[in-house]
Amino acid sequence: MKKYRFEYFASCPSGLEDLLSKEILSLGAENMKAVRGGVQFECAHDQALKVVLYSRLASRVFKYLYQLECLSEKDYYLEATDIKWKNLMDVNHTFRLTTIFADLPGEREEFRNSQFANLKLKDAICDYFRHHMGSRPSVEKEFPHVTFLARVERGVNKPYAVTLMYDLCGDPLNQRGYRLAKIEAPMKENLAAGLLQLARWNPETEGLIDAMCGSGTIVIEAALMASHIPPSYLKVERYLKNNNHKPWTFLNYPWFTEDQELQTSFKRLLDEVTEATEKGLEKLSHMKGHIVANDISDMSLMSAEENLKKAKLTAFIPLTHKNALTTLPPTAKSLFISNPPYGERLEYGEDEKLKALYKGLGDHWKKEFKGHRAAIITGNLPMLKCVGLKTSKKHIIFNGDIECRLAEYDLY
Repeated sequence: MKKYRFEYFASCPSGLEDLLSKEILSLGAENMKAVRGGVQFECAHDQALKVVLYSRLASRVFKYLYQLECLSEKDYYLEATDIKWKNLMDVNHTFRLTTIFADLPGEREEFRNSQFANLKLKDAICDYFRHHMGSRPSVEKEFPHVTFLARVERGVNKPYAVTLMYDLCGDPLNQRGYRLAKIEAPMKENLAAGLLQLARWNPETEGLIDAMCGSGTIVIEAALMASHIPPSYLKVERYLKNNNHKPWTFLNYPWFTEDQELQTSFKRLLDEVTEATEKGLEKLSHMKGHIVANDISDMSLMSAEENLKKAKLTAFIPLTHKNALTTLPPTAKSLFISNPPYGERLEYGEDEKLKALYKGLGDHWKKEFKGHRAAIITGNLPMLKCVGLKTSKKHIIFNGDIECRLAEYDLY
């Protein structure tokens, strides 16, 4: 059994791995290794918490705990019962398990089903506590105290290896707290932040317009980036007002609660987030009109207005009911960035409308955005041809399970 001490993994949307690696490096980590869907890295424990609070691109952050090599699922169960689970959680804690498979042979007699592997690990945890403490913890799927991830892959010395990790986050980090309802949105917050970085937006030299702003995710993330407000600012504010509200699961882990020095470091990080937020809001007060948002849909604008209010950014980002094809640059040098419709569920005749929209964007940019830049993300790759302009760069990125392109245009 191999035990990890200071190794972590941060997940992210596919296509953002290199950017996330650079971001984590800037937060004090080292030995980064970008893999599909995230970045492995090493750092001190307080730096890992800084990644949780400051990363704009990560979806979750995991702490490596153990790696078990096993012959079968029965062997996996026996190996797992040897772990001192009381050092990882309290018997009164609720817990949730997630098991994922990676790089396993197509035909195999063991580990055929991730749910069954999950059940074996759950049994091992519960049986350990029954044997050592006389009672067992309960499973909780919605709001657990402790969350574990088990990753099953090919082993080195035995056929299978299972890496066990703490999920430090609970809710995904992309859920900043400014969306009023946890509903499926066209774009997650960390993906929006990633698009801005891929498009090389520099708020010191460029304004920004999202002319099809939807619920406002891109412009909100742009404002946070421009002002250096940490993405965790709303969660930190709520936690400081009510310590019983725990927005991150690591607050329940013995790894954190039994380390007084780590708790002191975390309190210092919270103070830093609060100070950075105050300075950021002051900076935004001098940038009104630098970031603007438009949409032709009343429903979208209502949603954006609610999200801006929750994000405390209403005073800094003007919202306008306007067609994207009639917008103008907000500053002398601007980036037009949007997430236009992909047309995943087109009705009869809608395809021509979509083509007209993309062509209209290209024509509008040629007329009104000369000397500026544009970037759009789409999962409908043929539509990029309808824009009628040569791209300066294209980036492959996934919006959920949809393979997309972020297309950049230098407009002359």
